[in-house]
Amino acid sequence: MMDFSTQMSNNITHLADGIRVDAAHREDAMRHESLAREQCHRIQANERDWMQRDEALERDKLQKQEALERERMLEEKAALKEERVQADALSRDELRVRLQPEADE
Repeated sequence: MMDFSTQMSNNITHLADGIRVDAAHREDAMRHESLAREQCHRIQANERDWMQRDEALERDKLQKQEALERERMLEEKAALKEERVQADALSRDELRVRLQPEADE
């Protein structure tokens, strides 16, 4: 039969082993939690990056459309101005032709 001090020593050793195992499990759990948190942050950062890229692409697309629309409007305006200049020139020529026979008489 074991004496009391041997039994207490065995109990304390068993308790210490349990505490070490618990500490190791706790450390593993904390490491896994930290890794999961880091992965979550990376995923969120990637999602933000994708959203920002998508928004930038959409802004670029809108800016290009607006620039094309402005260019088209300027071209139309220039074409209308050219038509008006040609119409004015034709009107002047027509007026000169009409007034010329009167001047010859």
